[in-house]
Amino acid sequence: MGKVRIITDSNAALPQEVLEAYSIEVIPQVLRVGRERYDESADFSVERFFQVLRENQVGGRAVLPELEAPNINRILDCYQKVGKQADQVIAIHMSSHLGPMWAQSRKAAEMMMGRYGIRVIDSLTTSMGLSILVEKAAKAAADGADLVEIARLINGTIPHLYVTFFSETLHYLERSAKLGSAQSVLGTMLGIKAMITMEDGKLIPLEKVQNREEVVEKLYNFTAEFSNLEEVGVVQHRYEQSQDAFAQHMRTGLPGVPVRILRYTPSLAAHLGPNVMGVIVYEGLV
Repeated sequence: MGKVRIITDSNAALPQEVLEAYSIEVIPQVLRVGRERYDESADFSVERFFQVLRENQVGGRAVLPELEAPNINRILDCYQKVGKQADQVIAIHMSSHLGPMWAQSRKAAEMMMGRYGIRVIDSLTTSMGLSILVEKAAKAAADGADLVEIARLINGTIPHLYVTFFSETLHYLERSAKLGSAQSVLGTMLGIKAMITMEDGKLIPLEKVQNREEVVEKLYNFTAEFSNLEEVGVVQHRYEQSQDAFAQHMRTGLPGVPVRILRYTPSLAAHLGPNVMGVIVYEGLV
């Protein structure tokens, strides 16, 4: 057992074999829909999430879900469990601008001050971006790196992660990307899809797109701009054909770049809604 252990949250959607190989602890995100709360887990899929939202529709419009912080005792229990097995702990979480997990985890770490060496890092990203950071941290810990070295590695990697999404359901972006309600209603009526990027951990609207073929082309062009691509992840909901078309573009135009097909998590869907496609790009460290 290494002297540093890694904690993350369920937004990372890491494969079970990676979690087991590096003994990574995962704290579930908590989603509130109406009066009910749900832990993000393998049993609470994105389709189940959207089903719950449909059951809570008001006046024909989906109720906007909320990401809530887990009970602080749950995080403290996780820290105590890991702290018994390691000298130091690093917790890496979904962007603090998308949910309260990072803030709650930091509060718990402050309560544990003096008992364990804990560093809580805001990833400023989501999905595969978060999983890349967590895997890098876990591998470095397994190789004997200490807390300071791992934190330096992660903070140096964050600026090399890039995220872009297209979303058809602009209703969710009224809150998540500060899209005006009038823009949302008009855009939805006209079938316009919003292109969203992440800057400093925030979702920022860039431009509008009107058909799925254009979505694929724009995502490929975005990806092809990078000269030192190490890995690309694709996430989608009801965009299976577009995902296949994008993967074919990559095989033809950038054959040496691995493409990872990602799971669309409820904690990300809470911000983007249904009918989504996006890419997460890891530029790699030169």
